[in-house]
Amino acid sequence: MKMKINIFFAALLMMSCSAAKRQGKNITPDALVTYFSSTLEADSLHNPDVAFYKQEISTGELAGYRNKLWEDWKKANAGRLSTWPKVAENNTKDSLIWQLPDNRKMLFSLFTKGARPANGYPLFINLHGGGCYPNEPGPWTSRSNSREWQAAKTLGTRYDDAPSLYFVPRMPDDRRGRWYHRSPMAAYIRAWQLGVLSGDVDPNRAYILGISEGGYGSFRMGIFLADYFAAAGPMAGSIWPEQEHIENLRNTAFCIQMGESDFAYDRVENAKRWKVMLDSAAAASPGQFNHIVEIQAGKGHGIDYMRAAPWIKQFTRKNYPDTLSWMYYAQCDTIYNAEPAQPCTYRKGFGYVRLDGLSQSGERDFYVEKHGNVYTIRSANRKGIVKGEIRLYADNVDFAQPVKVNYNGKEVFNGKLKLNVGTMAESLALFGDPLRIFPAAVTVKVE
Repeated sequence: MKMKINIFFAALLMMSCSAAKRQGKNITPDALVTYFSSTLEADSLHNPDVAFYKQEISTGELAGYRNKLWEDWKKANAGRLSTWPKVAENNTKDSLIWQLPDNRKMLFSLFTKGARPANGYPLFINLHGGGCYPNEPGPWTSRSNSREWQAAKTLGTRYDDAPSLYFVPRMPDDRRGRWYHRSPMAAYIRAWQLGVLSGDVDPNRAYILGISEGGYGSFRMGIFLADYFAAAGPMAGSIWPEQEHIENLRNTAFCIQMGESDFAYDRVENAKRWKVMLDSAAAASPGQFNHIVEIQAGKGHGIDYMRAAPWIKQFTRKNYPDTLSWMYYAQCDTIYNAEPAQPCTYRKGFGYVRLDGLSQSGERDFYVEKHGNVYTIRSANRKGIVKGEIRLYADNVDFAQPVKVNYNGKEVFNGKLKLNVGTMAESLALFGDPLRIFPAAVTVKVE
């Protein structure tokens, strides 16, 4: 069977090179590996050679090309993958270190519970409490953060969620002390991608949770990176509703655990406000915005931490939902939301839409509804002016029939889509997700 697969890949490679030659391009057998390598953890995404977009494929060839591109992606990630511990050999190993893109380093622990499922372990990203200590002499010198990291690892072993694989990072810089900055965000995506690449992690069963400062972090990242997670479980750390956007949670389950007497920083009041918002959203969209908000009686900042993991583990990610909504907005590397000139991060894509063609300014909401081959998109500015273009990736449609796209009440596309290798490579580089390798796209102008 392995020989048959290798022969098929070889045939695909010959077809790829032949197509490139017909276009007058000198495309090497490893051209896509080279392309993928150049995109890894880059600030911006560029496209593969135009010859790949001209290389059309049939629906019957789609599965084979997806497998081939995934193998090329794995080759491009060989260096990064070497930093992912072999789970079977490192089940109890502690204090592993990653170099992050912004020249910071991150300590982390990795451990498993239970037997590995056939599709890989569910991944739990578990964020510790503590926070920001600007007067510390070094990035890992806070005793508070060190104690909280140890506590997060201990609690992670006790949560009722086996089988599971736990990624427990330590705050990369105690002097900055926030989980929503660029460096820890890059670590979450790296852990997700490498866990999936290694075969250790089920891509549709990833979760993020945390306590106190880790509650704030899992709250914000569970929303900002919602399309990577099946569910999120922030505990004892509820953010102000103005800080994040409920639109992103349409397809990602959310569990908030809060003590009824946790009054500091408006934590319990914020949790109550989010409950009202989530209840309203779920009522307006049955079957979506799955959530539970528990205000634990008689508890303050210290609560029963055993409730979140068992609740979130029941959910599976929807990697191509018929209804998708999100807010295009920035996460900035601020501490108290009052620091000027700090770097900010906009998502380059969300769900099945590429976003890096939009201006990095302001905030804009998007709503996509799919009925068969018809997509309806609604969008409006929320803060400032966002304009440019988006790329809507088509999948789960009848490619033999025309696809229609309506944007803000106007038909902007009506025709048959051409499946091609370029779009597949582009979308894989964008998400690093084996279940989001999309064969065709429609570009929509946003004004």
